[in-house]
Amino acid sequence: MSISLDITFLIQLINFFISLFIINSLIIKPIRGVIARRKAIIDADNQDTESFTQKMNAHNLQYEERLQAVRVQMAKERDEYKKNAEDVARGVLGKANDEARAIRQESTQKIQSESQEALQALQANVSSYSQEALAKILA
Repeated sequence: MSISLDITFLIQLINFFISLFIINSLIIKPIRGVIARRKAIIDADNQDTESFTQKMNAHNLQYEERLQAVRVQMAKERDEYKKNAEDVARGVLGKANDEARAIRQESTQKIQSESQEALQALQANVSSYSQEALAKILA
């Protein structure tokens, strides 16, 4: 068996290249184009996703910073209100203590004046009481 190269080989080779050209232009190039477009769309979507993620991270960071600032402000206001309440409480207690002292002092003065009056009344009537007591003892 011998292999001979004749015109049919050349025709077959031309037929192969024509078929390859037709298959490439009708099937392979459009498929490659679709794949390239899909890859471009996927890349754009990935880029949009990354951009969105970065924006969300930035917004979350700003939110956390604002939240922390509000917490600090609220703590300051709470401490200020607490201090004001303590000051008011001290003022009310001081006023109550002053009123209690005034009432006690007034009561003490009233008791002293009443005891002085009672003592003077007794001293004024001592002689009459002693005469009555003596009359009862002697009688």
